[in-house]
Amino acid sequence: VFQKFKPEYVYHFAFFVLVPRSTENPLLDMPSISGSLNLLKNAKDSHVKKVIFSSSGFLYGNTKNLPAKETEAIAPISPYIVSKHAVEEYLSFFRSAHKLHSVVLRYAAVYGPRQVTGAMADYIRHLAQGKQAVMWGDGKKTRDYVYIDDVVKANILALRVPQDHPNPVFNVGTGIETSLNVLYGEIATLLGKPARSIYLPDRSGEQVFYSLDAGKIRRELKWRPSVSLDRGLKKVLEYQRLI
Repeated sequence: VFQKFKPEYVYHFAFFVLVPRSTENPLLDMPSISGSLNLLKNAKDSHVKKVIFSSSGFLYGNTKNLPAKETEAIAPISPYIVSKHAVEEYLSFFRSAHKLHSVVLRYAAVYGPRQVTGAMADYIRHLAQGKQAVMWGDGKKTRDYVYIDDVVKANILALRVPQDHPNPVFNVGTGIETSLNVLYGEIATLLGKPARSIYLPDRSGEQVFYSLDAGKIRRELKWRPSVSLDRGLKKVLEYQRLI
């Protein structure tokens, strides 16, 4: 691929994303790490100008300092996040040892049309069918939902990050916490369905409270989220022709 297309810039999005499954069997994350190393070696050998990596704001773990900043301590609570952190460290190594420039974008909970995995997609699927979805825990866990169009803009702006940037790591989020109960209720209201989710005991590897401070990317790259959760949910449901 590198020999054929000779890319100047590489976006690294590919990763195993089924967190509960990798929590049960961390070996499922091995292809994500080995694949990332293969990509970085080829990028170095092909003299790629910059690699932009889609990381995760879940790296900060269950910190009480919310919205979390990029300076927050790394505290992974699942093998999936350990893998994301490992790739960030490899990027740092390739940057210092091989002058392969990179930018790390730590996403909040990204959502949008065509999404098929994750709690939001599951809630929409069940409620649209007149059913109730399972919610792990008491529904009080919070997430910071950022719409896909805003994430795309952040990725494009990442091309502007100077090659000599001392710490090219940026949060991409809204800084707003939304509980799963509230999210479920909003989806149910938009679909005209009752919200009576089925609560089951929580799973291991789940983050409790979560939001990201995007002040750094706002200051340096002039990025800010433009799609509210309410508007974003309507766009998702309209795309699926559910409203």
